[in-house]
Amino acid sequence: MAYSLFVDLDRCIGCYACEVACKQEHGLPVGPRWIRVVRDGPRETEGGLTLDFHPRMCKHCEEPMCAEVCPEQAISKGTSGLVTIDPGLCTGCGACVEGCPFGLMAFDREAGKASKCDLCGERIARGLEPSCVACCPGKALLFSKEPARGRRTVRLV
Repeated sequence: MAYSLFVDLDRCIGCYACEVACKQEHGLPVGPRWIRVVRDGPRETEGGLTLDFHPRMCKHCEEPMCAEVCPEQAISKGTSGLVTIDPGLCTGCGACVEGCPFGLMAFDREAGKASKCDLCGERIARGLEPSCVACCPGKALLFSKEPARGRRTVRLV
């Protein structure tokens, strides 16, 4: 089964609750962020100024470049479509961080290992939404087992 995570571009208010929820869910220290809210603007548009926010996290690519460049084969794509890192195999060389074309891999200096969004695979296995989705007050993040239709959304994974 493949999962999808979408962001409704009209609903993200830049509150960073998704970043905090992710860090708390995974016990991440200061530094590595598996989801990053990127601010776009303010910029001039017709009729005034616009400020947008875009949550960004691992896209769980069909053919993950991070896995391809990992010399230890610590990164794999499971049957669910989730791309994960085996921390027992990761040596912290950073090849995957450099190899990700989207710049979405993190490096945990404290642990000396690469890390990334795992789409809260353990939560999904228990029938729950990813933590970032569950904690989004604006309901900008949408989790689905099928594509969302009829909204101005961007598919993240």
